[in-house]
Parts: sequence; C-alpha cells; structure tokens
Amino acid sequence: MREMKFIQINIYKGKYLDAFVDFLKQENPDIVAMQEVTSGDVSYYHDKTVDVFEYVKAKTGFDGYFGSNLKFADSAESLFGNAVLTKLPITGSKVLSLKEFRPVIPSELEDRSIFPYLARLAVDAMIDVDGRTVHAISWHGAWTAPPRDTQETLRQANMVESYLKSLAAPFIIGADVNNIPGSKTIEVVERVANNLMTGSQVEQTTHPKIHKIVPKGYLVDYIFTSTDFICNSLEVPQITISDHLPVIAKVEI
Repeated sequence: MREMKFIQINIYKGKYLDAFVDFLKQENPDIVAMQEVTSGDVSYYHDKTVDVFEYVKAKTGFDGYFGSNLKFADSAESLFGNAVLTKLPITGSKVLSLKEFRPVIPSELEDRSIFPYLARLAVDAMIDVDGRTVHAISWHGAWTAPPRDTQETLRQANMVESYLKSLAAPFIIGADVNNIPGSKTIEVVERVANNLMTGSQVEQTTHPKIHKIVPKGYLVDYIFTSTDFICNSLEVPQITISDHLPVIAKVEI
C-alpha cells in the first residue's frame, strides 16, 4: 500500500495566488487538481503578466500538466483551464473536451449569463506511482446557478463516465462539478467511481465568506476514485486561498 495526499481546489483565477503557494508548501501533497487556472487579462492575480500555472510550478518545484478550455478573441496571452500538479513522474497526458464554444473576450467572464455555455474539459495526467500508472484527473463541470441538473450537466457527466470506463489503470479525480450531492449529475459519476465526499460530514466547499453565493453554501467540489483506492482521511479546512475551500484527502492505493 502507498499513501498519497491529494488536494482538489478551484483557485479562483489566482486571486489569492501567494497564499495558495504557501498552502501547497505547507501541505506538501503528492497530487493537486486545480480549476480556473489562468494567465493574462482574465487572471485575478494582481500581476497580469504572471502565468499562474508556471508561477506555481516555479515556486513549489512541482511538475504538472495544464489544459486551456477557452480561446480569447483579443487577448492572446490569456488562458483559462484546468491543471494537475504532482511530485511524481508524469508519463503521459490527455485532454477530454466536454464542450466547445466560440472565442470570448476577457470581460465576458464577468457576465454570469455566459457561464453555462463556456467550453469545458477534463485533463488527465498519467502518473507513475511506484511503477504503476495512475490517472490523475482535473475536471470542471458545466455551470449552473443554483447548482442543479440540466441536460448539459448530465451530458458532460456521461462523457466523464464513459472516459473512466475506458481506463485500464487506477484513477483519482479532483473536480469542481458545480453540482450537489444526490443530484443525477453526481450519481452518473458514482456509477463508476467512489465519491470520497460521501459520509464525510462536509456540508459545503464554497468559501463561507468570499464566494459569490454567500450567505448560501454548497458542496460542489469532489474527489472521486477507482476502487483501487482507500480513503484514510478527508478534510475541508476553512482557509482563504480561493473562493472555494480545498478538499484534502489521504488515500492508499
């Protein structure tokens, strides 16, 4: 058995990037799944010239894989997507495109009415764990407000389910699914994966003071695994590194 620490976190376009880097240094995880990884005009980090993904790698010494799901019409340096960070060797990678959309301008990302239509993807970094391949996946689900099942959330969840069925090796997923426990969208993934949030007593993963839906709160961030994994512990500390809270799991494979 090999124990690993896995963290899921939507990083809120790098708004609290330096605090996030300090958090990673303190936690020293084996694998991190991130969403809303940005650069350029769409970043919330104070220095728009910073590529958030490359900055985190440089500051922490992690390797990683990034996939950008949005194209920008008038800001070539801007990126927005998902990433996986790891201390372990990466042997391959793949992007699962879940939805395509036209190029957008950075200011459109401040208009919630466009969110349900934005391009979405999952990135899969194939990682060598003591000679065994593990698929470490970062997924950002289709957006709804409030979180609910739609034809689009179900369609994308079914695509993720089909992809997981095709894998011959163990997998672990960090995801901001934008949907709640008990929804049909989550149940689709649970047909092929263990949901580590089940039985965890965690009630919300949106930040109770920062997220735009305050004072409401929802559990929308998850860690899913293949049956090869055992969860030894799971916690969601209330710290300010994003408008979401990090989900931290210690798992054995």
